[in-house]
Amino acid sequence: MTKNLLIILTLLLIPITVSAHKDFWVSKRYGNVTSRIKTGYGYEEIRKVQIIGKLAEQLALKSDYTEPILLDFDHAYTGNSNSTYYLGVDDQEITYNHGANEQKILIKKKIVIYQIGSSFNIINTLKMLEYSIKNRTKIEVEQKPIKRWKRTINSIDKNKTIDILKSPETELINSIKNTKIYRPEKDFKSGFTYFWKNDRYNIVFVEESNEKTITTSTNIYDFEKRDNIVFVFKTPSKLIVHETSKKEIISKKYRIRNASKNYKPYKISKIGDNMYTISFSYYYRRRRKKQILIFDQTKGRLIRGRNKYL
Repeated sequence: MTKNLLIILTLLLIPITVSAHKDFWVSKRYGNVTSRIKTGYGYEEIRKVQIIGKLAEQLALKSDYTEPILLDFDHAYTGNSNSTYYLGVDDQEITYNHGANEQKILIKKKIVIYQIGSSFNIINTLKMLEYSIKNRTKIEVEQKPIKRWKRTINSIDKNKTIDILKSPETELINSIKNTKIYRPEKDFKSGFTYFWKNDRYNIVFVEESNEKTITTSTNIYDFEKRDNIVFVFKTPSKLIVHETSKKEIISKKYRIRNASKNYKPYKISKIGDNMYTISFSYYYRRRRKKQILIFDQTKGRLIRGRNKYL
């Protein structure tokens, strides 16, 4: 490692004061479907939930179902956990985008699919929705109030939701799976992006309406664009880098140590010509440590940096 890089790493490892933050909501409406996520940071999961909302709208249309639907996602971002599902018909106030532009709307008697997890499975959510549309009256009879912290949720029995998840995919689900939904991006025209189709995320390069598939994945944890490159994390610890000018992958697949202990999106910063830092923090023996990596774009190489207690 060069002397200049050592100096940069030393400066980056200087402790800074971190202010407290609050979780927030992001809500979008697609026809009669409201897709809402509560999270703590700007995770890619926000965009994936919006993809689910668009697919749910298609399922409702094909089912001729026009009543309100709420897909309610509670992002358990501080750990790795499978989703727990609650399925009911409920009166519930919907809060749109906490903050200065906060709006609250009360929609009565709607299907509510509430799930808590560190990531959200698209096909499982569509299975829940299809069952709810077909069995709304039955759900209203069988559901019971369930306490979740400060919130009471109407839901059918947990064992029933497990049975729904185990059920085979129907013809309707298979037809919805064939729908191509692109990553929600404002004013996107060209470069790298991805779309979901057939339960896979397809990373593509788009230029003048032409589309080239670069790679596919069953999951995308984070998708960070910087200048002419894109950092793609398929999981919290698996990184691959793409370059716009070359329209291809420019790095080998890297596995980042300690990344599974990190619960915030990666902080990626440019520190010079073709050099970027990738930093995150995690707890080790009850103390917080900061880890910094350096990516050399010219060589397509990830340089392991230093760790320091904060």
